[in-house]
Amino acid sequence: MPRKTTQRNGSPLYWSAESWAFISLRLFLSLKFLLAGLGKFKNAEGYSFDAYYSGVVTWIVSEFEKTNLPGFLVSLYAYCIGYVEIILALLLLVGVKTKWALALISLTYVSLAFGQMVLGNHDKVTEIGTYLLFTTAALYFVRHNKFEALR
Repeated sequence: MPRKTTQRNGSPLYWSAESWAFISLRLFLSLKFLLAGLGKFKNAEGYSFDAYYSGVVTWIVSEFEKTNLPGFLVSLYAYCIGYVEIILALLLLVGVKTKWALALISLTYVSLAFGQMVLGNHDKVTEIGTYLLFTTAALYFVRHNKFEALR
C-alpha cells in the first residue's frame, strides 16, 4: 500500500512565493546582464567584434584617462567587461552555479558603480545600486531555487 505523505510534487503550481520571487529575479537579472553585454557588441550595422573593440573599449579607456586609475587596469577591464557580462548572464539563465554567478554579478555591479563614482556620474551610481539591490535579493532567495542545471 502506498504511503501517504503531505509532500507536494515539484510542479511549479506548488512552488512557494519565495521560489517565484527567486525565479523572477533570476530571469530579470540574467536577461538584463545578457542584453547589456550584447549591447556592447552592437553598432548601426549589427553585432560585431569591431563595434566592441573600436567603440566601447576605446570609449571606456578615453573616459577614464582623466582619472587617477591606472591605464592598464582600465584597458584590461574594458576588454573583459562585455564577455564577463555575457558569460555570467548565460550561467545565471541556464542555472549553472547560480549562487556563484549571482555573487560575481553583484561584484561586477560594485565595480561598475565604482567606475561611475570615479567619473562623478551619481545618477548612474543610483541606477546600478538598484540592480545591486535586486542581485542581493536574489542571493537571499537563492535557497528557494527550484530549477538549476548544475549546483
